[in-house]
Amino acid sequence: MVQYLYSAYALKPEYAGIVGGPAPNSTSLMGVIIEEMQHLRGVNRLLVELGASPVLTRQDFPYETDLYPFPFELAPLNSVRLAKYTYCEADPVRLARVRSVESNSVYLVDKMRDTLGGDIAANHVGKLYDAVITTLAELKEAGDLELDYNAWFQEIGDVKAEGEFGHFQFFHSLYEASHPLIEDIPDIWSLPASDTRYPSYEVPVNPTAYDGRPTSIEDTDLKALAWLGNMNYWSMLLLLDSAYRSSAAPEVALANTIMMGPLNSIARYLPTRGSAVPFDPLSLGFNPGLNEEANKRVTRLMLEETRDFARSLENLLPADFNIEIYDQLLNEV
Repeated sequence: MVQYLYSAYALKPEYAGIVGGPAPNSTSLMGVIIEEMQHLRGVNRLLVELGASPVLTRQDFPYETDLYPFPFELAPLNSVRLAKYTYCEADPVRLARVRSVESNSVYLVDKMRDTLGGDIAANHVGKLYDAVITTLAELKEAGDLELDYNAWFQEIGDVKAEGEFGHFQFFHSLYEASHPLIEDIPDIWSLPASDTRYPSYEVPVNPTAYDGRPTSIEDTDLKALAWLGNMNYWSMLLLLDSAYRSSAAPEVALANTIMMGPLNSIARYLPTRGSAVPFDPLSLGFNPGLNEEANKRVTRLMLEETRDFARSLENLLPADFNIEIYDQLLNEV
């Protein structure tokens, strides 16, 4: 999800139709992201019903496990990344029968394999959801937990279907440049990134606002704005963790306010300056307190620190950045 988000913010205004708006759908990048956020909410609700904690962390180190078809990478769209996204979302059985838009004699999976330079790992997102369904079936048979299993089988199945059909078709149209907004630009993904027609800004791959890393953002002002982006991201996830634990609507609404407000403002602005919000991991996690009261205190402290840091950068902030939003949020937490 965060990889899709990074790619969406890197797209130029001329391709706003591909980005779309913040409503769930399978016809725009932001629509797919919102659906992925709904999937995130669903699986975390399931974890809580099973007596486990929500999970809102991402890969913190450059390692691979059997879960991931490809290494985690924050990067602008290009043919390689679109091949990965298309492959990850696809139903492997159906994918084997899909032919390329360019030539009916070429299978899509072979074209993607060529783009990716050889073999492709055997993992698809749908396989992860298959594993969830299998585990739920085992729990149901064991009879140790009271759970509305049929409802969860339906919900997880719907999540899988959204990816294997809608999300797959959307990324496929971008990968093969058959999407209406790019189909008239010849070899669009082969253009140099410096070409004005290229859909994405020239932003770094896997940047970080932490110091002393090989991909640390060097410009002092841009690094400060990227750090502010991180702080808003962390504040949002702290609120979501609380919401998933208690199904509390207020925290969900507050998290959405951050995402579509200050985080959105910074994340859209930085690529115009050749940088990006790095969505750095917060090593202490998003449930750092001993109890609900302590977690709420940490969330308030994060929001206060974010507000104060934003005030210290007021001369650098984008024109549409609403610095007053933090006081409103703090009144609700």
